[in-house]
Amino acid sequence: MSGTGQTPTSQDVLMTDAQDHEGIATILAKGTDVEILECDKTGNIRTKWLHTADDRVIPTGSTKSNNLIFRSIRGWRQAISDSFLPVGFPHSVSDDYLAYQTYDSLQAFFSTITSLLANRALLEGLGVGDANSSATFAMLLTILKDAMSRVATIVFAHRFGLRIEPDAKRYRFLADLFNDTAFFLELYSPYLGSLGKVFALSTGEALRALCGVAAGASKAALSVHFAKHDNLAELNAKEASQETAVGLVGLLVGTLVVKFVEEPISVISLMVALVFGHLWVNYLGVCSVHMTTLNRQRATILFHEYLETGRVLTPSEVAKKENILFWDSAVPNRNGQRVARIEFAEGYHHARDFPKGETKVFLVDGPMHTKFIGTRLKDGLTTIRILLWDRAEPARAIVAWFSAMEIAWMMNRGEGYSVKLDRVICGPDTGAVAGGDKPAAFEKRYCDAQLWEKMVARGWDVESQAFETGPPVRVRVQPAIRKNE
Repeated sequence: MSGTGQTPTSQDVLMTDAQDHEGIATILAKGTDVEILECDKTGNIRTKWLHTADDRVIPTGSTKSNNLIFRSIRGWRQAISDSFLPVGFPHSVSDDYLAYQTYDSLQAFFSTITSLLANRALLEGLGVGDANSSATFAMLLTILKDAMSRVATIVFAHRFGLRIEPDAKRYRFLADLFNDTAFFLELYSPYLGSLGKVFALSTGEALRALCGVAAGASKAALSVHFAKHDNLAELNAKEASQETAVGLVGLLVGTLVVKFVEEPISVISLMVALVFGHLWVNYLGVCSVHMTTLNRQRATILFHEYLETGRVLTPSEVAKKENILFWDSAVPNRNGQRVARIEFAEGYHHARDFPKGETKVFLVDGPMHTKFIGTRLKDGLTTIRILLWDRAEPARAIVAWFSAMEIAWMMNRGEGYSVKLDRVICGPDTGAVAGGDKPAAFEKRYCDAQLWEKMVARGWDVESQAFETGPPVRVRVQPAIRKNE
């Protein structure tokens, strides 16, 4: 069927299955016992049965004397595992799933206790237990907090929504940083005046809204990374179960803490310890994730190592070098000097709109992408802005970033992109002249088939990209036809 190029029908599939797998009844009819292997979607064997020729079905792998005890223990363990872990674990998820979920559960435990201490302070800030407090003031403060939360959600989602997925690890950590800052504002609110309470509680609620957006979006991106066998929905459901169980334990411990820790100094000291523990565990959690999709930072780490040593790093090796919070897109040259900053242009005008004094702009055309290179900036760095052509595949974004890095690799500090360097990269005859717009097609080591094969073999996903942190822009080019005046 495949030789004809036709799509196989359901009847073809059934015929193939019948040919590949001899039926149970057929084997039993021959007087032969049948071994039954129960597998999950990942192909992992869960249970083995022996169907004898005399039509008895018995489990295999345990003796008769301890069969009931073994089956009982195994059943309870399987029930607990199925309640909190995806079916087929560990084969149905990525290798870094367990480490991340362990740290994530620990940070949820710390967060639950911290929230109880902060909620008590919040109630005090709203006037609970204070005879001089007004119910109207508490109600208006609650309304203001809710309004701030809604506005912050809309603004943050609009401004940073597209940035979260490419930098999911960073925003997952920032989410808890926002949340812990809100806890401290609520903790100190009872000691402030009326205006201070309004500012602290409103700001805290806005930060908690930012936490909700950042945590929700980044968790979605991480869940896509963890899920391997179309089990994204189940993975999210099991994560909710894990957080619920950990939250219950945290509530029990937190109830005791709230009851016995009431002195302000003790509360503050405990809050500081819990928050630092919470952030540290969360940091370890995001560091344990080995994303296989290339974003700007991971691509820079990967290709810089390739330019230096010719070695292609694995996702886990790149993860060890990632900076979760602070990273600059400035890339070095062959001497280790930072010479250029790479970014994706927001549009064609932005690609050519360099600061005042930038009189020279080079245009380097590549396959399905372009690069606009400005001269030196005040900080001594050259700016390289990238635009992708219409219908460019995701892999072209990787190619564009690698090629921009190689241009920077051959630059000299303080010289920028010169005509001499343009001729080295593009050839003496096809290079773009300074200030000109002549296209110069070039394919360098970033398009080496061997590099791409090594990347795939190392576990990188080259069929998707996470470089663009703004609305994607694609360009088309066509001759301009002027009407006769």
